[in-house]
Amino acid sequence: MSILVVNCNHWIGFHIVNTLLEHDFKIDGMINPSLQDDLLMFFGRNSEFQMVDDGKREYETCIIIGDNPNFQEFKAENKWLLPINGIQKKETSDLTIIHTPILFGEWMPMNENGIYHHNKLITFDSEEFKNNALSIHSFTPVLLQLIQNPSETHELYVHSRHEKRKSPGKNAIYIRESEPKEKYVADLKKHYKRYKKFYYS
Repeated sequence: MSILVVNCNHWIGFHIVNTLLEHDFKIDGMINPSLQDDLLMFFGRNSEFQMVDDGKREYETCIIIGDNPNFQEFKAENKWLLPINGIQKKETSDLTIIHTPILFGEWMPMNENGIYHHNKLITFDSEEFKNNALSIHSFTPVLLQLIQNPSETHELYVHSRHEKRKSPGKNAIYIRESEPKEKYVADLKKHYKRYKKFYYS
């Protein structure tokens, strides 16, 4: 399967590319020039990953992290959009929008006490985090399943099984985390402490 990941230098894009590479997919990545590109050094020596300047080539799958005004120019059988700045509506038949809870994981903007979501600090001990946050490590395997088995639905709502705000109906996907949230947070804090100078807060 040929896959293009747009904004692969976003922290969510990094984790998506990483998961795809672990499953032996060949990936083309496009960067967002307004973001730091430090994370790209992790893919530099992987022969299954290459950077491209445009999405002119045809792909089976295109995953877009965040809004992209040029999303219609990407040529792919299946396009997936993960909005990162709130809910977005796109009137198009070849795009599936995946609405997620608050995702958290390594390399995201954060400090010792919590994570930044939409430029707002959400502390690890807050009810909002406890009820509505989902580890990126629980989300990426689900995304992998979705892109391998595309549906006719153009809008999906992913929820942690603990999430308070839930969407009814067939467009909802509920994820049971494979590890307790506390373990994900403890691992994230250790990673942050070790690589703090590479994090942006």
